[in-house]
Amino acid sequence: MFIIPIYGIIARLQTIQKVNKTMWFKNLYLFKFEKDFTLNAEELHEELSKKPFVPCTPTQRESMGWTAPIAKGESLTHSSNRNILFTMARQERLLPATVIKETLQEKVEEIENIESRKVSAREKKELREDIEHELLPRAFTRTQKIDAWIDPTNGWLILNTPSAPRAEAFTKLLRKTLGSLPVMLPESEVSPAIAMTQWLSTQKLPEPFTLGFECELKNQGDDKGTATFKQHDLTLEEVQSSLQAGKYTSKLAIDWDEKISFMLSEDLQIKKLKFLDVLEEQLKDNDPQTHEEHIDIEFALMTGEVAEMLKDLVKALN
Repeated sequence: MFIIPIYGIIARLQTIQKVNKTMWFKNLYLFKFEKDFTLNAEELHEELSKKPFVPCTPTQRESMGWTAPIAKGESLTHSSNRNILFTMARQERLLPATVIKETLQEKVEEIENIESRKVSAREKKELREDIEHELLPRAFTRTQKIDAWIDPTNGWLILNTPSAPRAEAFTKLLRKTLGSLPVMLPESEVSPAIAMTQWLSTQKLPEPFTLGFECELKNQGDDKGTATFKQHDLTLEEVQSSLQAGKYTSKLAIDWDEKISFMLSEDLQIKKLKFLDVLEEQLKDNDPQTHEEHIDIEFALMTGEVAEMLKDLVKALN
């Protein structure tokens, strides 16, 4: 008799469907509004309510929609100082291609042995569809959430994801929900790659930025060679020698005003975002009494500091 390791399954499900316990973003996938965003939090909630998140049906591959950004909350938005927080949920059924392939192969071999004939390509396609339809209701589901905030004052739409495909899925759903979404990827007068290469070679950054301890250097032209330095003193000779050999800086770790550290990439996106101890101390000073208060204070602190950091970054690249 086969015994299912139930505790392992429970642990796996808890990992797959973990709940965000903090509001500190880990990435900033940036979009710039091409015109003013005029909806307030209540109005945006009404719009998002048109496409709420609904879990996958037994035969559905994936489902996407809007969900409450704060646990146990009913509103699909949360606001602080005009900044609006909202969340997209995406659920998918995990049905590995290898499982379908192996099941299909077994079925094909069975037919060929019993009926003494070759299974056609068309029949294989139909069998594959039947197998997928049969296995899909028994597949585990994985739910992922992407938090985002709209900063109407400075014209930003900011997503907590490092992934371009996920950002595209998010904006596609938001555009479909609102009817239009006039946003574009951020641009700067000075290429981030050129600016970062200069900062690294001179070891001087515009205030209040300072050099971190990680970078990625790439060869120019057709040669795709890459040199990565992690937890490394970027002022040392091997880094400078790579720059002198013609490499440019595609990613650079930067600290801002002793409050935030992050990795800036050549496409003007921000990853590995960390909020330093000074912000944690401010959070403790506010002494939140409930989870909702904790999230509210975190969101207010985060949006306020990131807005100032982005202003300094835009200034440094223009």
